[in-house]
Amino acid sequence: MTAAKKPEPRGTAKPARKPKTTEPIAAEPNAAEPNAKKAVVEAGPVAVHVNAGEVSVVVAPPGRGGIDRRIFGLINGLPHSTTSDRYVSVVSDLGEGLGWVAGGAALAILGGPKGRRAGLATAVASLAATYVVQVRVKPLFRRVRPFVNREARVVGIRPPDDSFPSGHTASSFAAATALAFYYPRAAPLAYALATGVGLSRVHLGVHFPSDAAVGGVIGIGIGTFSAWLFKKRG
Repeated sequence: MTAAKKPEPRGTAKPARKPKTTEPIAAEPNAAEPNAKKAVVEAGPVAVHVNAGEVSVVVAPPGRGGIDRRIFGLINGLPHSTTSDRYVSVVSDLGEGLGWVAGGAALAILGGPKGRRAGLATAVASLAATYVVQVRVKPLFRRVRPFVNREARVVGIRPPDDSFPSGHTASSFAAATALAFYYPRAAPLAYALATGVGLSRVHLGVHFPSDAAVGGVIGIGIGTFSAWLFKKRG
């Protein structure tokens, strides 16, 4: 009788294995932690990241076989010489805004009532486009420059900020649009200069063609608004 009772305590020891089921539960949070650092949304070359409450849209550089990269190779691969690079750099510097602002100021002083509105609209459009792109847009789209981990011939300074979109091109097209609004006959020359600025940024190896194209679109929008604003006040 006593021998039959001894197996019963051994059977009651089986529930001691239950704590083993808690081990995978403790490992689950560790497996989920890396997912919190990944992109919230990924769609092809675009990814949305959230870091400490800050949202950034990372635009990947164009693929090696894409048309954007091919156009970049064609423009950046054009012949370079000391003389040509100097002139291209001068055209590029026009897009920094100082050239357009100086031209707008001169027009405002010497152009009479119409020239004053046109000059102010041109200068304000150029400065506004530079501010919007450099301060508001570029921090959101963190695309690296063409020369980062890629073969690109760079002439002059390598900008440390992001690539998308081109601030020089945006500033130039904003000023050209505002100027053309008041002087339609000057539109071909103004837009030719703005286009030259965009192409120069690609030729110098600091922007992809899509950077310049989007910058131009932004500039046209800002330039149109600036011209309309000053014409309404006038």
